[in-house]
Order: sequence, then structure tokens, then C-alpha cells
Amino acid sequence: MIQNLMTREEQAKKTKRNQLIIGILLILLMTLSTVGYALSTRNENSESKIVYKNIEFIKNSEYWYFNSNGQQFVTKYNPQETENVSVGFLYLKLNDYSNEPLYFVGNFPDAGYELKRNLYPFALRIQDACIKGINCSIENLPVKNCSSDNVIIIKEPIKGDKERISQEDKCAFINANFENQTIYADAFLFKILGIN
Repeated sequence: MIQNLMTREEQAKKTKRNQLIIGILLILLMTLSTVGYALSTRNENSESKIVYKNIEFIKNSEYWYFNSNGQQFVTKYNPQETENVSVGFLYLKLNDYSNEPLYFVGNFPDAGYELKRNLYPFALRIQDACIKGINCSIENLPVKNCSSDNVIIIKEPIKGDKERISQEDKCAFINANFENQTIYADAFLFKILGIN
């Protein structure tokens, strides 16, 4: 087999042509990927905004932001996602916590944090506590009762019980399996805000 011998000039032209083709392909690839990213971001933004009962919910990263009664709130779920959460008789409202101490019973950090960060601006103070037999093994926690203290109790249901939100006097009970406690906490928040 005889190979064609190329002069240096021909070899330089061929190399230059190949580099030009690769350069054009890279520019085209970068342009198309930028356009694709811009289009996908625009679609994501349009999907991360809902209006529920005249309140606009905007999702930024993993949280939903919304304003209610002139106050900003942040939740992991939106009201549409909590519509199937079982809320029993609950007459508590946000005003019940205004300028009053609020106590939390239970060691469930995600759901507790969800409520604490949203109720903190309204409560006089927020503090962990215990209530007859629940969470009282931790030293130095004040013992509270449902007849005189605002208490939110987060716990897992006893075997055979259903997940639900309920109220007894001034105590709100969030009974949910660990993995569902945050959605139940958000459903509770929406209920006391009058959104759900």
C-alpha cells in the first residue's frame, strides 16, 4: 500500500481544518447547552409557584415561602400537599400563641424546627418541656399541663393508632410516624393560619 506523502504545508492545512471543525463543534455544544439550561430553569421556576386560597407559595430550593397576614413563613410542604392529612377538632389559631410562652414536648427535631421557626416571631418564648409521662426523663424540663399552658406535643402514634392532629384544651397533638411528622407539622401550621 502506498501512502500519499503530504508536504508540510498540506499537513498544516489539514490540522488547521480539523481544529476549526472541533472549535465550531465545541462552540455549538456550549451554545446549545446554555440554551437548554435556560429553558429548563424557566420550566422549573414556573412549576415552583402555586396560588392557594389567594396566597402565593414560591418554592426556592426545597422550601416553600409565603406571606400570610403580613408575615413571611417557610414550610417544607405546601397546602395542596397536606390536604389529605387528618386534622381532628382543632380550634387553635395563631393569635392563641401571640405574646404567650409556647412549649414543645417530644424529641423530633425536623417537625419541631419546622414549627419553631414559623411560630417564633409570635410567641413570647419557645421552650422544650414535658407533660405527664411524655419527655419527663430529661432533666430540668419544666412540667406543663394542657389546661393552662400552650403546648405542642409531637409523638409517634401508639401501635394501632392512626396518624392525626388533635387538640385537648391548650395542647395540640401531632401524632405521626417519624417520616411524616414534618408534613403533619405543616398541616397544623396551615390550619392555625386559616389556610387549610
